[in-house]
Amino acid sequence: MKPQLPLMKVSFIVFFAAMIVTAPSCTSDNVDDKYGPGSACDTAVVTFSQDIKAIIGQNCEGCHNGNSASGGLNLAGHGNIQTSALGGDLMDRIQRPSSDPLSMPPGGPLSDCDQNKLTAWINQGAPNN
Repeated sequence: MKPQLPLMKVSFIVFFAAMIVTAPSCTSDNVDDKYGPGSACDTAVVTFSQDIKAIIGQNCEGCHNGNSASGGLNLAGHGNIQTSALGGDLMDRIQRPSSDPLSMPPGGPLSDCDQNKLTAWINQGAPNN
């Protein structure tokens, strides 16, 4: 029965090697890492209802809303967001270095795509579209 032991070892090694080769690799969820910078970020048509509202809702409105306007900044609703955006306050806080205690959001910077969408929308006059 000794001759079977090397066959079992070889079979195990082949099986293990096949698992490594066919196993899915770890990937990043960052669109820029997957497809290159800016490839999936369309800023040609940015709207408040489809783009800006979601960015602010997911990243800002939890702390900056009518019930809890942290730092005195209320970002609930188009009018409040527009005022902050056109006044320069919104992008000032978003574009600060992460080491700055006034940098927003506190959990880490917005993606380049989200920042580009906000800038494009502001350059359009921050319309309620």
